[in-house]
Amino acid sequence: MKHFNLLLTCIILIIVPHASNAQSKRNKSFYPDNVSYNEAIPKPETIIGHPLGHRVTRHDLLLKYMRTVAELSDRVNVETIAKTHEGRDILMLTISSPENIARIDEIKAAHVALSDPNSDQTVQEDMPVVTWLNYGVHGAEVSSTDSSIAVAYYLAAAQSDYMDETLKNSVILLIAIFNPDGNSRQSAWNHMHGSNVPVTDPNGRNHNTFWPGGRTNHYWFDLNRQWLLQQQPGPQGWVKKFHEWKPNISTDHHEMGTNSTFYIPPGAPKRTFPFIPEESMQLLEEVTDRPRQFMDSEARLYFSEEGYDNFYIGKGATYPHLNAGIGLLFEQARTLGEIDTVHGVLSFRDNVRTYLNMSLSIVRAGLELRPRLLDYQKRFYRNAIEFASNDTVKGYIFAAPKDNARAYHFLDLLNRHQIDVNIIDRDTTVDSKTYKAGESYLVKTSQQQYTLIKGIFEKITTFDNNTFYDVSGFTMPLTFGMDYAPVGSRELSSAGDLVKPIFPSKSAPEEATVAYLFEWNEYYAPRALNRLLQIGVLPKVATKPFSINAPDGTIDMAAGTIMIPVGWQGGEHHGDLTKTLETIAREDGIKIHAVGSGRTPTAGMDLGSNNFKPITKPKILLMVGEGTRAYDAGEVWHLLDYRMRIPVTLYDKSSLNTLDITDYTHIIFVGGQYNAKDEELKRKLSAWVRRGGTVIAHRQGAKWAGEILLDIKDEKEEFPLDRQDYASKIPNEVENIIGGAIMKGDLDISHPIGFGYVNREVHTHRDTLIAFEPPKNPYATVVAIPENSLAAGFASADNQARLAGKAMAIAQRMGQGSVILFSDNPNFRAYFYGANKMFLNGLYFSKAFDQPRS
Repeated sequence: MKHFNLLLTCIILIIVPHASNAQSKRNKSFYPDNVSYNEAIPKPETIIGHPLGHRVTRHDLLLKYMRTVAELSDRVNVETIAKTHEGRDILMLTISSPENIARIDEIKAAHVALSDPNSDQTVQEDMPVVTWLNYGVHGAEVSSTDSSIAVAYYLAAAQSDYMDETLKNSVILLIAIFNPDGNSRQSAWNHMHGSNVPVTDPNGRNHNTFWPGGRTNHYWFDLNRQWLLQQQPGPQGWVKKFHEWKPNISTDHHEMGTNSTFYIPPGAPKRTFPFIPEESMQLLEEVTDRPRQFMDSEARLYFSEEGYDNFYIGKGATYPHLNAGIGLLFEQARTLGEIDTVHGVLSFRDNVRTYLNMSLSIVRAGLELRPRLLDYQKRFYRNAIEFASNDTVKGYIFAAPKDNARAYHFLDLLNRHQIDVNIIDRDTTVDSKTYKAGESYLVKTSQQQYTLIKGIFEKITTFDNNTFYDVSGFTMPLTFGMDYAPVGSRELSSAGDLVKPIFPSKSAPEEATVAYLFEWNEYYAPRALNRLLQIGVLPKVATKPFSINAPDGTIDMAAGTIMIPVGWQGGEHHGDLTKTLETIAREDGIKIHAVGSGRTPTAGMDLGSNNFKPITKPKILLMVGEGTRAYDAGEVWHLLDYRMRIPVTLYDKSSLNTLDITDYTHIIFVGGQYNAKDEELKRKLSAWVRRGGTVIAHRQGAKWAGEILLDIKDEKEEFPLDRQDYASKIPNEVENIIGGAIMKGDLDISHPIGFGYVNREVHTHRDTLIAFEPPKNPYATVVAIPENSLAAGFASADNQARLAGKAMAIAQRMGQGSVILFSDNPNFRAYFYGANKMFLNGLYFSKAFDQPRS
């Protein structure tokens, strides 16, 4: 009994403090109690219908609350800055003193003038600091979303001398919220599985979400990777607003694993993007003193300088550092209610309260560091001009030969980042490549956005630390498939006027008596072809180059040219065809040629030649659901549905065995987990392909499809190490990965999968070592991996050697069908415009090539 009592005492000593801490967290005041609150401002629960932290707030109620606060408070303005794919509003609240709100445009103009190196605007004593608070970019990270409501209430209602000083000297921009589509999915899940009695068991369905979860947007994109890329409507709206204000501090509020503690920046040392100034990271350290003070005051654990980093400049916490601001990432343990963790019970209420206090600590940091932050903003852009003058690279010249739409999209991206671009007004040769006048462009480095320009155009391949939280290579002209080169002072003389992006619409064609033709080189040629197929037109594709006689002379047409024979279309299509061709010219930027004779100047290539192959309308099945990577699937869905307007059926991969696939022409398998031992599915797919179906697959989907359909084995090389200290485990493993790099390949542009390209060098995103041994068919390797294939980012010399000589893309006929495989992802994050066409060619030209004769 004596020993039992001693044991019981020990247990009590261990357990009771923990229980009392958990109870004390629940009993802590939700809002700071050192201020009074304006009763005219409604508390959130009066509008959203429940206390904050009780359940996830519905997005429509969040909007209602924010708009109500703006209507009732003279401290707050509200505006819609973007709409999502699903039509939901993204709001921005502008919060400051009533006096500042009354002259907010004047304040904004003076603040932005600090960023103009040619302006004589100085930092005034009464100039407010601008603090930008991001919430909910990952829709499943719900404490971020719901804390925005708490922050809005506090800033609108809190009353104290400190609050008056804060609002007088601050403009606070609160985004509510970045990703309402994903958050609405998560909120619905939370409401659907919520219980009256809290269930803390981590195995509960309420704590475990569904595929694809709420993290991503409608097309399953991670929006926190889109600050640089600008391929989704939400990021386009908020980056536009970001540049309207040029905030001094920007914060991003996130969640991580349930058993984690709390992350406060900075990230891992030596993993900072090299063009971020050291002073920026020093200021970051000072800003984060305030969040640490809050955490320490509550005896809360946190970590810094590990796990996360500031390398990829397309994240919300890194992009500001290239725009004279200080970006911060916060991460806290995730919960949707109350859940058991290794640290005890974690509540959603406490998470919301924590992010409320984190936000207020950042507002305080902005206030206390205001003079330094404003001075840094002004010096950042003046220093940029000085750095540019000392840089041997004076600009970057680029072009997209024969693809005006792709050039337009790159110009549009640069314009969104406030980068000036000049047209080239005379032919200029750099590195043996001629950039044609009127079709090529120049970005001068001596401009306000010098730092960001370097981040977009430079190819970085060496690093102090080879570990990356996100991708290591993101050189934008490579992903857009541009011809480009850095230039010195001499080439600047070829720069003409500044240009703005204007979509390259074309005039409607003359009426043809025999056929219409258009080349495949333009980015939206697949969309144009789809428009024709959808109205029942019967087009063909030229598998060889040829020429046509036109009123203004002979015109050369490349392999891949689309022909619409007028005589085959039937009278019922004539009206629709004329209108569709007008739309194609105007909206797709396609030059359409009308011809009055089937005879061409090219021997063996009259318009009735067998070298013109018929194209049929595809009926496409895209595998999604558990076992597939949502990002990969979403990128395909976005490319087909949103960009190209091509219908695609989304189907759950786990049910493919039970589906009648007879009527489908194409099945797409993306990255994910696949079972090569599923003999039933193997037999089913093999028979379907042999009857005429086409499989298109990439990454792990390609590896699996190659194995079960083409008998391509994964000959993974092993590199055993001698005995190593455990401390060397991570550095050794890093050497055996590809750090999200841009890799170059040699594309066979005479192959139908290469139609539309004018250069053999193509760039794709790679983050695996998947590659194919060259097939026995000598014509099946569409993209070969050269030696030294790294273009930008990290890939060790050993890994490049392992990949050299293998195939990145192969296309094989199998019976009457085809199998088209990409080891890389040609659609990564929707900004690899230069690689998209290879993927799209598989939809239309999978029967335009033949097996070699035995």
